[in-house]
Amino acid sequence: MQDEIKKALSWRYAVKTFDSSKKLSESEVNTILESARMAPSSFGVEPWKFIVVSNPEIRAKIRAVSYDQTKVTDASHLIVIARRTDIRENITRELVERTAKAQGKDVSELKGLEDMVNGAISYKSDETLSAWAQSQTYIPLGMMLETAALLGIDTGPMEGFTATEIDNILGLKEKNLATVTMLALGHRGDDSFAELPKARRDFDEVVEFVN
Repeated sequence: MQDEIKKALSWRYAVKTFDSSKKLSESEVNTILESARMAPSSFGVEPWKFIVVSNPEIRAKIRAVSYDQTKVTDASHLIVIARRTDIRENITRELVERTAKAQGKDVSELKGLEDMVNGAISYKSDETLSAWAQSQTYIPLGMMLETAALLGIDTGPMEGFTATEIDNILGLKEKNLATVTMLALGHRGDDSFAELPKARRDFDEVVEFVN
């Protein structure tokens, strides 16, 4: 299993060109999305939403505000990863209700959890809270990248776009969401980057053990 993981991670790269004729199955996409759903988050609040954009007209509009990156329209699937903007208003209540349901408890039994999360949120400025929620979204992104690699599915993570324009296209502001990043899924096309060796820093350079 360890060798399989290393092989998959070595095979994976940020695809620039996708083969538009190769489509993923619903099962494959849902498995990748499930890995994102199961991703850990600070306090378990899950301050994110994953929007799967299938409509070709909408994807064309997104491409127009994404520096004309072909992967936006050519990949089998496009996932917009957004952060929640209503954290102060709703996220603690939702967490407590969700936890109570999962653990078979009354919400009153989770007052300690409620106070802890509210306390952590209350001292953050709006700007800090937004930055925190944004950074959290990269955890499920990483989960999806690794899961896709293990399935032999190519990915192209993206930050090159005008986020506010994508918010407008998808009507995210009204849903208390804001675009952070995007992920294209599919199979690589004729891409010269595919054969280039990875230029990664050595293991001993990036890892330090403190015994």
